[in-house]
Amino acid sequence: MLLFETYAKTWPMCLASLAVFWGVAALAWWFRAPRLERALPAKAVLWAALIPGFVLLAVCLTLVDKPHFDLSAETKDWLFMFSAFLGIPVAVPLLMCAVWALAHHVRGETVKRSGLVLVALIGLGLGGAASNIHDVVWCGVITDGFTQHFKAGYDLDVFVAFGNLFGIADEVLQDYATLGPYTVLLVIGELTVAVAALVRLLRIPRTPGQPEKQHR
Repeated sequence: MLLFETYAKTWPMCLASLAVFWGVAALAWWFRAPRLERALPAKAVLWAALIPGFVLLAVCLTLVDKPHFDLSAETKDWLFMFSAFLGIPVAVPLLMCAVWALAHHVRGETVKRSGLVLVALIGLGLGGAASNIHDVVWCGVITDGFTQHFKAGYDLDVFVAFGNLFGIADEVLQDYATLGPYTVLLVIGELTVAVAALVRLLRIPRTPGQPEKQHR
């Protein structure tokens, strides 16, 4: 398998990426800030998260299917990649925050910023992992289980530019046999962040929130 060969050639980039995820997970686990304990109106948070989350998800699900717009094939490909690999992972935490705020609003409580940030991190981690699993499966299939090389096209331009920062050659990066194993690490890192934030959220003592102000 090319899996371990890939890690041997790209280890600086892999370690740097994992370090970022481990750092975020550590912050989610240990970081404390008095300002994050302040409360927000649940109804305001609900609408502020629900509307952009719904709109973004609707746009992404439209563009991910490459609709028959009068656009070049390359533009459609970039819109697909934006929707699948960035838009959907951002829409997930917005919608999760909306559900979190709705639960507080139903109970007549305000929303603590700390809990909201943790819910957003959980959604971002799960959304990112779900999106990157697509890359793992897609690359695994096209490389016959990571046993052969398959040269990529312009769709990996951002990945190549990122890898170049660590001195990795283009011929190594322009290969789905390289992208697949790298995204395995991304999935692990994203799930680590989601789990750390979830455990931290579950460990917060359950105390009734402040009553939400009712407006007539």
